[in-house]
Amino acid sequence: MDNTCSICGKPKGRNKITCSMTCYAKWKTQHKTCVVCGVIFCDPQSNPTKTCSPACSKKHRQDLYEAGVNTAALVKAHEMLPLRPLTGRFDTHVNARDWVIQSPDGQIYECRNLKLWLREHAELLDGTVKQAWDGISKIKYTMQGKRKNPSHQWKGWKLISWGKD
Repeated sequence: MDNTCSICGKPKGRNKITCSMTCYAKWKTQHKTCVVCGVIFCDPQSNPTKTCSPACSKKHRQDLYEAGVNTAALVKAHEMLPLRPLTGRFDTHVNARDWVIQSPDGQIYECRNLKLWLREHAELLDGTVKQAWDGISKIKYTMQGKRKNPSHQWKGWKLISWGKD
């Protein structure tokens, strides 16, 4: 039986595996080899991490994309989208609500899914769809009393009502 520490080579201590608690912690730690650069790093086997750093992780994801590893799953997801009306860009989306908004010229619009409506009517907006969504959301939060800086309109657009009516 070897009487030296397997980590540092010093004589073993009381625990009979290593010379100190520091070496014991190193001995007990599980190691993995980075799939990109080959560096050995500490990580439990139960953790799905395969790379040693965010840079290696980015490189690994790029390599998987270029190899087409997830292409079949992505194609299948796009095929299933029309069959799943609760998750796609539809009026039946699980988070869709009824919205009533007023344009700057006074026209009233009613829609079931505001984001979808904004995408379909982007030519009516004075800005991007994201800006319009943010602006109308701020009006909603103001009406709910959740904003310190109230917003009652976005570039002339006003929110009349929202909800699951």
